[in-house]
Amino acid sequence: MKKTILLFAGLLLASITQAQITLNSSNYTGSVTGTDSLMTLIPSTSFPFPSLVAATNGSWDLSTMPDSGMSFAYRVSADTSAAQFADSNTYSFSTYTYQGNVQAAITSAGLIEYGADIPATTFTLTSGSITVPTQHAVFSSQYTVIKFPATMSSTWSSNYESDFNFLVSYTVSGFPVYTNAPGVVKSFITETDSVKGWGKMRVPGFSGGASSWFNVLQVQTTTMVIDSFFINGSVPPSAVLTALGVTEGQLTTTYQQSYYRTGEVTPFAKIQYPDATFSAPSRGTTNSQRLINTGIANVINNSGVNIYPNPVTGNEVSIDLPVAGGVWSYELIDMSGRNVTSGSLQTNGTHTQVSIPSVVTPGIYYIRINNNGNQICVRSIDIAK
Repeated sequence: MKKTILLFAGLLLASITQAQITLNSSNYTGSVTGTDSLMTLIPSTSFPFPSLVAATNGSWDLSTMPDSGMSFAYRVSADTSAAQFADSNTYSFSTYTYQGNVQAAITSAGLIEYGADIPATTFTLTSGSITVPTQHAVFSSQYTVIKFPATMSSTWSSNYESDFNFLVSYTVSGFPVYTNAPGVVKSFITETDSVKGWGKMRVPGFSGGASSWFNVLQVQTTTMVIDSFFINGSVPPSAVLTALGVTEGQLTTTYQQSYYRTGEVTPFAKIQYPDATFSAPSRGTTNSQRLINTGIANVINNSGVNIYPNPVTGNEVSIDLPVAGGVWSYELIDMSGRNVTSGSLQTNGTHTQVSIPSVVTPGIYYIRINNNGNQICVRSIDIAK
């Protein structure tokens, strides 16, 4: 199945000194736990992407790109013996999207994915429904996201199969054709990767302005997915395939450039293209801020907001603001992106406090600070009360 992967990053080094880098297993000595926020960039005729052509000693500046909002990606525990961690991703079945927690590990051979855990969900059709049961989609062979060592001119490829199981109910003129009939999408995936360049990159910051420059390795990827559909063990009639919004044996090809910093498990930036020329970006995602402190560098400039103590051991959080004026507010968000509590900030000059409700359970949260309705910063806080 086609995967719109959201995203998740870990980085060990940050430098404004431009240099070619090599990704290998020794880069990943630190923990890959943690949660990052992402900004999705969408090009327009009035503000297109800057040039991202493959280059050696290149310089790619995304810092002035407008964003379409913030989304959170999060990491969960792995459910297989081979995997070390699992990242939340978004998958698609026809026009329907569903969550999957991809199972991954860092090995001496590379960054490897083994499959995805998919929770139960239901999609409504015009004349029926699709029910997705909880399942673990195991790849027929491991998928190599990055093959170590990865450096200029490195190439690698992966070929694997994956099954997506579902139950379908479908009626025609009131008569049932299928009633909770077992179905499967068999996907045959071929991916080729090659390192096309290296250089430095910077991205937008949440509070405006640009991040620092970071050394990156530019990886170009072509992924081809062939999907075959079966219901009750047979290829369904064309009318059913049309109702599902799919075609038997359909081929989906995607083109992407990924920019990796040393130690990352997902890219600093991912740029999608409509064709193999890799010349006109269609959309992109950047790693805009690290929300959990893993002892490795953040990617965003300091917004001038100081939040303490962290970890929070009582019921009060102190906040120092960069300026005294304006209307300040906050939102407390959990790791799934759910707003736990929010409110206005009553300031005494540039200082204010937030009371943590007693119903908030200990754990990692994000606190978003706004001024006059504009987001100023997003920080992680560890509530340990």
